[in-house]
Amino acid sequence: MMLDPFLVEIVGWSAGLTNLCSSVPQLLENLRKPSAAGHQNPLRNALQAGGNLQWFGYGWMIGSSVMCVFALLGFVMASWLLAQVLQAK
Repeated sequence: MMLDPFLVEIVGWSAGLTNLCSSVPQLLENLRKPSAAGHQNPLRNALQAGGNLQWFGYGWMIGSSVMCVFALLGFVMASWLLAQVLQAK
């Protein structure tokens, strides 16, 4: 089965954007109420950041700019969440 490369790119960008947006509500909540970050598990955010770095490496190896972009953005967001949690503890 031959897939349309444009459709594949659209699915990749849509998936990456959806995944990235899943962290936005928590980031905003932590900015509004810094004490909220103190109730979060730092290990979760550390694992998320590490996983995003691995996805970046994978995306780089297969030559997927979409994956690299969203993996790096996901790493930044997960690292930011981790910093908020560690600062609140």
